[in-house]
Amino acid sequence: MTCLWRLAAAVTALLPGGILHAWEVTLPSGAGVAFHDAMWEEDSGALRLRYIVDAVADPAYAAQDQAVFADMEWLCESQALPMIRVNGNPWDAVLITLMAEPLPFGEIAPDVVQFFEAFQIVDNHCIWDEY
Repeated sequence: MTCLWRLAAAVTALLPGGILHAWEVTLPSGAGVAFHDAMWEEDSGALRLRYIVDAVADPAYAAQDQAVFADMEWLCESQALPMIRVNGNPWDAVLITLMAEPLPFGEIAPDVVQFFEAFQIVDNHCIWDEY
C-alpha cells in the first residue's frame, strides 16, 4: 500500500542552504525543473519525488544519459536528503521521477516521456540502486 503525502506545503522547495522557495530551479544539465509531488511508499520504505522537466521530451536531453543521471542524483542529494532530515523520517531509499508533463501517480501515458531512478541512502548520501 502506498501512502501519498503531498509535501508541497512543508517541503515544496527545500533547496541547498535550507531555504524554502517557490520551487523551480535549474538542474546541473541546465534544464529547468519544477517539483510535482512527493509520496512515501510504506511497503518499500522509499520516498518518491516526482518532477516536471520539459527537457525530458527533447531527444537531445534524453541522449545525454550521464547528464540525466547527474540531474537525478543532484535532486536526490539536494532535495530528498534535506526532506528526510527535516521530517526525521526513516526512509532508506529514494525514487526520483522526471516527467515531461504532470501525470497522476500510476497513470499510464505512453506519449509522456518519463525517467525513473532509484537510490539507497548510505552514510547520508544517495547511492545508485540497480532495482
